[in-house]
Amino acid sequence: MKKIFGSIFAVYVLLLFFICAAIMLILYIPLLLLPSDRMRMRCIYFINKVMMKWIWSSLTGIWIRIEGRQKLDDDKTYVLVCNHSNMLDIPFMASCVEMYFKPLVKKEIFKVPIVGSLFRMTSIPVDRHNAESRRQSTQIMIDALKGGLSLMLFPEGTRNRTPEPTKEFYDGAFKVAIAAQVPIAPMVLINIRSLQPVDEIRVYPGIVTMRFLDPIPTVGMTEADTPILRDRVRAIISEVLLHEDRMYRR
Repeated sequence: MKKIFGSIFAVYVLLLFFICAAIMLILYIPLLLLPSDRMRMRCIYFINKVMMKWIWSSLTGIWIRIEGRQKLDDDKTYVLVCNHSNMLDIPFMASCVEMYFKPLVKKEIFKVPIVGSLFRMTSIPVDRHNAESRRQSTQIMIDALKGGLSLMLFPEGTRNRTPEPTKEFYDGAFKVAIAAQVPIAPMVLINIRSLQPVDEIRVYPGIVTMRFLDPIPTVGMTEADTPILRDRVRAIISEVLLHEDRMYRR
């Protein structure tokens, strides 16, 4: 019975998501007239918050609890990194970070109806299968950080389908943070996998915690420090999940 409910509920959640996304896209269009990217993105985040954190969550019973947001200074620039478990990450990241940032997303998502159009307006694309595209994206990210735009990356590269709290992290997020000399801001989504199990379409209502951890400075670091920083951040995120996420608790 639970699996049947989860399957039916997943269809409802996805349909409601696309309805909200379509409304968001319509509301985004007038924002193209705004004179600055910062002003435009702040308006976009407000729309996201209303549509996803308030309306979508209220109608689905999928709630987000936010902890530690005060650890980030809105006047500073960060590379935000977070564990990546399933597609529920998207509405949470789009509506709950509430600062001037853009995510790095794989180019393929631009082909998804409605959602792809939203990401075209709010994200930095990368073609993971093209070395030149990756190099260009890296330079775009470094320039954006130096210009005061925070970035959001999933250092696992794709959804974690392993039994471990996190997959191996890629270097990219940590290289660009060091190159721009901006802090890494680790975040953890706790209990998100219990709402959508690995490689299942089934979804269940419940509460996810988004926790902001202490930012890690990179001033004085060089590219040679990338592996140390990468492994340190992975260990911090994994430790939180091991102790507080019931899907990993040991």
